[in-house]
This record gives sequence, C-alpha cells and structure tokens, in this order.
Amino acid sequence: MRIIGVLHLLPLPGSPLYLSFEEVMDVALRDAKSLVEGGVDAIIVENYGDMPFLPEVGKETVAAMTAIALEVKREIGIPIGINVLRNDAIAALAIAKAVKADFIRVNQLFFSSLMPEGWADGKAGEVMRYRKAIDCKAKVFADVSVKHAFHFVSIEDYMENVGRSLADAVIVTGSATGKPVNVEELAKVKKLSPVPVYAGSGITPENVAEVMKYADGVIVGTYFKKDGRVDVERVKRLVRAASRV
Repeated sequence: MRIIGVLHLLPLPGSPLYLSFEEVMDVALRDAKSLVEGGVDAIIVENYGDMPFLPEVGKETVAAMTAIALEVKREIGIPIGINVLRNDAIAALAIAKAVKADFIRVNQLFFSSLMPEGWADGKAGEVMRYRKAIDCKAKVFADVSVKHAFHFVSIEDYMENVGRSLADAVIVTGSATGKPVNVEELAKVKKLSPVPVYAGSGITPENVAEVMKYADGVIVGTYFKKDGRVDVERVKRLVRAASRV
C-alpha cells in the first residue's frame, strides 16, 4: 500500500455537529469511490467530523463507523483501515474485527503525549492483548511523535521501542493536519525503523517524490479535498506524481 487515502467522515451521531446519518453515508460512499477512481491503494476511514474528540468514544460511534465501513468495503474492493479519533485503538480494533479491515491507525500506541483532548497514554500492551483476544487480523500502524500533540521523548526513544510495542508500521507526521513532514526526521525514522514507514500529513504532488525517498508509503487526506470533498483530479495528480518515483 503506497498511497492510502483518508476518508474523512462527516460528524457522526452523538457528536456536537451531527446532522444526518443518511448524508454521512452518502458523502462517505461518494468520497470513497472518488479515492478509488483516482488510484489510491487503500482507504482509511476516520471520524474526522467528530470534533472536539474524545479519548474514548461512545458505543454510537463504534456502531456508526462499523455500518459505514461495511458499506464502503462492499463498494471499493481495495484494503481498508480504521482510525478512531482521538486514540481509541480498542474501538478501532472492534470495528476492524467486524468489517475485516486490513489495518488500524493508533495516534499514541506507546509512550504518552499531551493532546488537546488531554493526556494520551500509550497502551500497547492492552491494545495487542485485545487484538489477540478477539482474533483480529488487522495490522496496527502507530504514529511516532504524532501531530497535534506535545511529546516528552525523542524520535530515537520512539524508534527504540517500536519492536517492543509490536507495531506493524510507523507513521511520521508534521506538527498539524496538512502540515508537511520534516524530511530529515522522516529519513532518521526510516533508518532506525524495523517496520515499514509512512508519511502521514502534508503530502502534495510537489513534495511526494522527495518524501517517497524515505517512506514506504504516504497517507493523504487534506490535499485530496476541494470544497470539502474528495476531488478525483487531485487524487490522480498526486498518484501520477508518486508513480514517477
């Protein structure tokens, strides 16, 4: 999976900005089809519209994301991932098990950080035991020094503990959504990582070639949007640029 497109869901039931589940589903399916038409290799479903985020989501969020992910998976025919913001890996694994997703994303799998939502504890032991207990086959992609957070350990500290966390891949981001990755930091992570490395923010056709020198893949959300929705031509433009690497 070289290019993973992010499927940013509209606000779900229970969140402050929620309006209509029918609209959430319709927009999700349209955007998913646009990502596939544009040529991405996989899609990750994310409850992006549920701001302000909860460290642990409600049952209604798990139910809604499961229903949407099932419909999306029926339509797209490519690998699918789950990210439950902000850092509810247990919920993500439960959804992944139900829909047979290929991977999940965890913003803070190991170590801890201070996020706008509060203190985020790394719970690799709990997450990996839960994955085993429910016999979930989804891989776990773990952010290191994730965006929108303050960190208290170095990149080297993170990388020394990737293996101990049992992460299947790591993700490097910029400081915030849409902000580009620090290429020097990405190169350092790639050199030290025992698992595949993804760049997870600020990817554009202009910088994807440089980023792909050090990343095994990219995760793209913001660039693909035009007027709030996925634009097929933007997806194709970035896929073409990445294919030249």
